[in-house]
Amino acid sequence: MTAGEQPLAAALRRLDALLPEAQYPLPLDEADGMRRTAAAVANQVRDHLLPRAMRLDAPLLVVVGGSTGSGKSTLVNSLIRARLTRPGVLRPTTTSPVLVAHPDDLAWFDSGNVLPNLVRSSTPVHDSRALHVVAHDALPPGLALLDAPDIDSIDDANRRLSRQLLAAADLWVFVTSAARYADAVGWELLEQAAARDAVVSVVLNRCPPESVVDLRSHLAEMLSQRGLPAARLFAVAERHLDAEGMLPLEDVQPIRAWLAGLAAESGARADVALQTLAGAVRGLDVQLQQLADGMRRQNDAVEELSRQAANQFRLAADEVALATSDGTMLRGEVLSRWQDFVGTGEFMRGVEEQISRFRDRITGWFTGRQEAEGVRGAINDGLAALIVEHGQAACESAVNQWMITSWGREIIDINPGLAHTTKDFDAEATRAVREWQADVLRLVEEQGRGKRTKARVLALGTNAVGAALIIVVFATTGGLTTAEVGIAGGTSLLAQRLLEGVFGEDAVRRLAQRAKGDLDARVQALFATQLSRFFHITEQLEVDTTVAERLDAVAAELRLAGSEAFNDLTRPEGF
Repeated sequence: MTAGEQPLAAALRRLDALLPEAQYPLPLDEADGMRRTAAAVANQVRDHLLPRAMRLDAPLLVVVGGSTGSGKSTLVNSLIRARLTRPGVLRPTTTSPVLVAHPDDLAWFDSGNVLPNLVRSSTPVHDSRALHVVAHDALPPGLALLDAPDIDSIDDANRRLSRQLLAAADLWVFVTSAARYADAVGWELLEQAAARDAVVSVVLNRCPPESVVDLRSHLAEMLSQRGLPAARLFAVAERHLDAEGMLPLEDVQPIRAWLAGLAAESGARADVALQTLAGAVRGLDVQLQQLADGMRRQNDAVEELSRQAANQFRLAADEVALATSDGTMLRGEVLSRWQDFVGTGEFMRGVEEQISRFRDRITGWFTGRQEAEGVRGAINDGLAALIVEHGQAACESAVNQWMITSWGREIIDINPGLAHTTKDFDAEATRAVREWQADVLRLVEEQGRGKRTKARVLALGTNAVGAALIIVVFATTGGLTTAEVGIAGGTSLLAQRLLEGVFGEDAVRRLAQRAKGDLDARVQALFATQLSRFFHITEQLEVDTTVAERLDAVAAELRLAGSEAFNDLTRPEGF
């Protein structure tokens, strides 16, 4: 807050700085509406609320708005008695909006204090984002007339601008016609004005002369029913325009007199400015709540997408962890290679009673006639294939989870590769398994540093002891069939006894736990590389989790500051 700045202006300034952070990148069903609301609130704060809160005595901005063909431009020219705006046959008739002010007020409107995002121009231009500013002394000082684009323009930019300009108005002059005063678009905007207590006047234009009274009465009744009983209502009969394209002076004189009286009374102008400002600030409360709730739903949806993906890869890692501990890996090629390596059938005949007797024979097989590379290769191929299979399944499952929602489907549509692992995943899995086996060998070497243990390891061969340790890691038989239990279970028992003979029972248990923990960590790291692609997308959505709370805070600040400001401003002098 700058020195001396009122709390209301300071709160609006904080809101102005916060609104650009209210982003709704996830394509939820409501996201487009939230973006439009955020943009509309930002425009209203900059165009009207902040400048008006800073200067309640500034000239009024009177926006002349209405539907296509209602005669807005003709009415503005007729009120000023000069051809300043250009009505035409082609639609949309109004290109750049035209603002007419008394020369004494020109500096306020030409400086960019009001409608700062519109480029100022001193000549007519065909650009809806330019504001043609005209000085004319036929308009009394204290207010300006702005001829806005059609509210139902066929041009999207013109239609959006018309709503922005009406939201920036201190006073509406809403122009409709006898043929179109019941149109839904116009009433939608009028009801919004009523909801935020904006000061509104309505001009019922182009009335058949014989029906002016009846049409005016009917429209007044409709205004009262729609929450605008206090709206000033004027009716203008259908007339032939003069050579300058203007309505007869007597037909628009009541409107001219009303505007002149308003301009002449500083207290009346302040009342209009205050009523519209107060109503607009109160209206912000609902909009800011909607924006904050929308941010929370964005955050919840992004977090849910992240959770869904993370859960699928966590489940995949759990399944690999189970498969590498429940005996599943002691099937097929791994089992066959291990049996070939140690001659399981012969060893299992009385291995419990004869393990010591056969120690020398074991040593002979490991160091001489057999090599462990076949076992290691089978482990490498089988384990890598297991990891790749579950990594691919996790990608597919995560994509299927995201496809449940429309916004998830939209993300998948532009990221079709998420359903598959990356091209290098197979090679990375193979490399990780190979490195794990190398670490198992280093673990065996570290455990066998003692002279006596080292001799045993060397006698058997480090590769053989490492292979036996991996078999023990895979050894729990919970996932095996009855026939496999007898084979694989006996095989793992031999590896267990062999290792116990080298290191001791407790050491074998610790070695197996460390080896298994290392394997699980490597699998999780591999899956994390695939999960990171999903996280990268959710992180790119850039949902700031603090914005909702900050919107709530500034809304509360506005409620307090607005209440204090309006109480002070409306309190009679001396109190």
